[in-house]
Amino acid sequence: MPRTEVAIERKHQIVKATVECVSKYGYNNFSMQDVARTAGVSKGIIHYYFLNKDDLMMSVLEHVAGDIERILQTGTKDVNDPVKKLEIFVTTCLNIVRETKEYYQVNMDFWTQINQKEEVRLTISKHYRNFRETCAKIIIEGVEQNVFKKVDATELASAIIALVDGISLQWLFDETEFNYDNVVKHINEMVKAYLQKPVH
Repeated sequence: MPRTEVAIERKHQIVKATVECVSKYGYNNFSMQDVARTAGVSKGIIHYYFLNKDDLMMSVLEHVAGDIERILQTGTKDVNDPVKKLEIFVTTCLNIVRETKEYYQVNMDFWTQINQKEEVRLTISKHYRNFRETCAKIIIEGVEQNVFKKVDATELASAIIALVDGISLQWLFDETEFNYDNVVKHINEMVKAYLQKPVH
């Protein structure tokens, strides 16, 4: 395997181990030794690829948010119907918390750092902007195809993402409180009922 590929693979291995450690111990409570043990490498190897703990954590944040963005874009890429595309976007967003639970928990840990670390706040803000733009683009497509009524796409995208975050957080606190699949269905129905033009 070429050296470049080895480096990419090793960095991915370390980032993945860090996600496990943050999920297990919390943002402020894990050590580089925990990461080294989980990744099966020495601390020296970690410092070879990452300057310090902050550098490692920013790589983790980019990795987690980037994975979520790729999942969303892949799911809607080959769909032309804006109604179906929006349903896939909402469902995929809501399923991310179940399918990548530890990633979502790590993301929550990062939220606690936004007042202490400006770089974290800016990075999270950038990724939320990307999520909004992906959703808003679908809404605009529906408006242009005369399927959706005219709305402020960015504002509605923000509201949809707020619904996703709110439901996801409630589920993380207590998985038994409500039927998650039913809630996903209700949210999709609410969004479509609000957006779709009536059929005459």
